[in-house]
Amino acid sequence: MNIEFIISMIIGLIVGCCLTFVGIFIYKIYDENRYKKNLAVEKLLREIEVRNTLNQKIIEILNRPIMGDDQQLINPQSDVKVPFYDYNFLKNYSSMYNLYLPVYYLNTFFKKLSHHLAVFDDEQDLKNGGYIFKASRPIFESFSVEITDDIEAKKRELNKARNVYPALLRRQHYDI
Repeated sequence: MNIEFIISMIIGLIVGCCLTFVGIFIYKIYDENRYKKNLAVEKLLREIEVRNTLNQKIIEILNRPIMGDDQQLINPQSDVKVPFYDYNFLKNYSSMYNLYLPVYYLNTFFKKLSHHLAVFDDEQDLKNGGYIFKASRPIFESFSVEITDDIEAKKRELNKARNVYPALLRRQHYDI
């Protein structure tokens, strides 16, 4: 065998190893970017779903008809009656999905509501079947509008995140 042939085989082996390592490195970066992109998209989808469910519950509370006994206590144009189970749902939902909802979101909402709570005896509250918030309809409506605006912003962000095609050698950074 020729010495040039052996040297060319060794050089070919080294170049082949280098190309293999570069290929594995490029695939690793691509796979990591794809994984981060999928996580970011899933998180945005979950945030939209959580906000949408919360908004549906607020709208359901606002659209609930007022029964005959409550008409003397509640003014339909300004007051809102929130049944115990709906109030508990809002509280539990906010604590369950606190990763997907900003903390200030519901804290400010419940703070504003606490100033409008009509105070009755416990027996009267049980008879009413829920809490009555005087002059709080605008608070519920503005909260619903705020949630809707936030959902639209998250949808735009989701559209932007879905349209990102990571370059092979450039790292993408997503807020996960």
